[in-house]
Amino acid sequence: MLDNKPEGTFLLRDSAQEEHLFSVSFRKYGRSLHARIEHYQHRFSFDSHDPGVFAAPTVTGLIEHYKDPACVMFFEPMLTAPLPRSSPFSLQQLSRAVIVSHVSYDGVEHLPLPARLRAFLKEYHYRQRVRVRRLETDSYERA
Repeated sequence: MLDNKPEGTFLLRDSAQEEHLFSVSFRKYGRSLHARIEHYQHRFSFDSHDPGVFAAPTVTGLIEHYKDPACVMFFEPMLTAPLPRSSPFSLQQLSRAVIVSHVSYDGVEHLPLPARLRAFLKEYHYRQRVRVRRLETDSYERA
């Protein structure tokens, strides 16, 4: 997918792991690498439990930050050139994305829609079950 692409090429995709919504595949150091995007305390980052790692209130904000090579440390993803998808998102997928960006997870249940459509909307909402294993107590609060 990313082989033979220039450094900084990336593809944002749904995560294959239930505890993460999104993953990003990217080219760096001549290799294809992958990172999970974590969601914690209403912020997205590549390591939500490290206060030194950048976090943003949106996935778009996270990607925008990692576009600037001056902001990227050697072990972080560099996301300078999005890889165009070979096929566009369906109208169904685009509609779901717009709706869930304007309503809370719990609010989906109150929409005047058939139960099957409400279930479809909740399928990729960011309030999916997340398993966290704490190794130490949080000694900080994110802004």
